[in-house]
Amino acid sequence: MAAGLREAAARSVQEAAAAIGAPFAHGPRCEEIGAVLDDVTPLAIVLPLGADGAAKAFEQIRRQARFAPVPIFGVVDAINDLTFTELFVWGGDDLVQLSTEQSLVRRLRALRAPAGRPAAAAEAAARPCAVVAGADSAWRTILGRSLSNGGFSIRFAMTAEGLVSECAAEGVRVAVVADDLGPSGPLAALVEARARGSNAAYVLVAPPKRIAQATRAMKEMGRASVADGFAPPENVLFLVNELLAPRGVDKRASPRLLYGTSIEFRAAGRDEGEIGFSYNVSAGGLFVRTLAPLDPGQEVWLEMWAPRSERRVRLAGVVAWRRPFGPNGGATVPAGFGVRIDHGLAGDLERWSAGYHAFASMFQT
Repeated sequence: MAAGLREAAARSVQEAAAAIGAPFAHGPRCEEIGAVLDDVTPLAIVLPLGADGAAKAFEQIRRQARFAPVPIFGVVDAINDLTFTELFVWGGDDLVQLSTEQSLVRRLRALRAPAGRPAAAAEAAARPCAVVAGADSAWRTILGRSLSNGGFSIRFAMTAEGLVSECAAEGVRVAVVADDLGPSGPLAALVEARARGSNAAYVLVAPPKRIAQATRAMKEMGRASVADGFAPPENVLFLVNELLAPRGVDKRASPRLLYGTSIEFRAAGRDEGEIGFSYNVSAGGLFVRTLAPLDPGQEVWLEMWAPRSERRVRLAGVVAWRRPFGPNGGATVPAGFGVRIDHGLAGDLERWSAGYHAFASMFQT
C-alpha cells in the first residue's frame, strides 16, 4: 500500500509488489492513506517523506494499534542521516530509493520470509513489562512499538498520576516517560513512584535543551537515564537494555555504544549495494539497521563515517547474525544485522579503531 508518490515511484512500488505476488493500492495524496488502507492490513506501507501531509499520514497510521506490526518505508530522493532520523522519529522503519524496484523487492521478500516459531502464550506472558507514559498518543504508540519489538509487554499512562499507579503494577521493569508529562511533571511522579516502592529502571525522554538538567535530576533516583527526544525511539530501547543488564557479567572486549549514521553496504563482490543506518558500534564491529539484512556468514563491504572522524572509511567484515523485523522476545536491537569487522582499505581499520576509542572516551567517568 502506498500514498502520495510520484507516478514513476508508484510504478516502481507496484512492480515490486507484483514481483512477490502482493496486492497494491495507491492514493495520489498522503492524506488519502486512510482510504487506501480501509479495512486491510498490508504487508508494508510506502510513503514519501517530503510530500505534503506526510507527517500526518505517519501519525494517522501509528495511532492505530492494528498497524503496529506493519513496517512503513519512507521514500526520499537522497538518503542521509537527517532523513533516516526523521523517518524513525515519525515511526517509520527503513528508507528506500525507487529508481528501480529492486531495493524494495529485497525488503518485501525479507518480510515474507519465515521469521521463526511464534512465541508460545507462556513465553509471551513472561515478557518483562515496560510502562510508556506521555500525553501524546502517537508518541506513546511509537515508543511502545519500539519496546514491544524489543521483547517487552507494554502498559500506557497519560498523566503523572497514571504513571505512579502503573509503576506499582506487578512485573514492571522499566518506565519510559515523556519530559512534558502533566500535570505535576515526570520527575515528581518518578520520585513518588520510588517512594512507594517501585524498583523499575527509569528513562526520561527530553528535548536536547533539557538533557543536562534532566540528567542531574535523574541521578538521584538510581537506575535511571535520559534519552534525546529528537533521536530515533530505538535509542530508548538501547538505554533500557543497558539499565536492565546484570552488572559484572559483560564479557565484551569493548563496550557497545549508540552511534547513528548512514552506511552503504553490500555483499562482498556485488555490483549493487544498499543504504542502512548504524545502531551501535564497538571496537571490532557494528550493527546495521535495515529491513534488507544480509545472511550470517556473508562477507560484507561497508562505507560510512567513523566516529569522531573527519573522513569516511571503507571496511570489510563478516555478518555475525541477523535480526528479522517484528516482535522478538530475545531482541535487544531493531531489525538488521551485526557485523564483525575484519579489515579495511589502507589505514581505514586503524581510523575506525581510533575513532571508536575517541568516541568511547567521551562516556568514561
